[in-house]
Amino acid sequence: MKSMKILILAAVFLWNPLLANAQNIELVTVEYPPYYGKDLKNGGFITETIVAAFKQAGYDVSPKFLPWQRALDGTKAGKYSAIYTMWYREDREEWFAFSDPLTPTEIGFMKLVGKDITFNSYADLKSYKIGVVRGYSNPAGFAEAGLTTEEVSEDKLNIAKLLRGRVDLVLIDKITGQHILNTEQADRKHEVEWLTSVEVDPQHVAFSKKVPGHEKLLSDFNRGLKAITDDGKIQEIMAAHGF
Repeated sequence: MKSMKILILAAVFLWNPLLANAQNIELVTVEYPPYYGKDLKNGGFITETIVAAFKQAGYDVSPKFLPWQRALDGTKAGKYSAIYTMWYREDREEWFAFSDPLTPTEIGFMKLVGKDITFNSYADLKSYKIGVVRGYSNPAGFAEAGLTTEEVSEDKLNIAKLLRGRVDLVLIDKITGQHILNTEQADRKHEVEWLTSVEVDPQHVAFSKKVPGHEKLLSDFNRGLKAITDDGKIQEIMAAHGF
């Protein structure tokens, strides 16, 4: 009788696609509030969406927060299964396979209120110092414009530098910039304004091509993402986070 129960349980496992696929996937990410962050509820709405999509496909995921460059290099090398989120760039296809799109980001410039800066093209910014984040992929044409830039490790440092007058502009996601001002610089947020948007990019989970079976992980994640999109789960998650 005992052996029969074992056989029945084994059969259930083999025929249940969720159980059969179950495994622990190590994901890495960075602090990018309000989209995701270790101090946000459930890691932020993007983290909760990604976890839900993997769960729908039968995977347990363990997001790990690291500095961007370390997370990027580790995923390139296959130390981690995937990194989130990432903008698609053709040159990144050498290392990464990109998921179906998640919530887009609006990339542009912030400046101090009263600072006389106009923008029609990158050529207008030749005389200014621009804060960027080390390891980020910047909008098309930005690197080729030959602008003066200063790198930091995270966006909030650029906002602080802008307020101190150490840079003239910061290149940043609009919602991220607003969140930093509201939470880190609330008493001075009125001193900063949005200049212009230069690119709107969907976010993606990027799977390391160094990890064996990454094609299946990508396919399963996309399947899970579609399922929670179709049944309205993503909208519920976003609403719970105020989006």
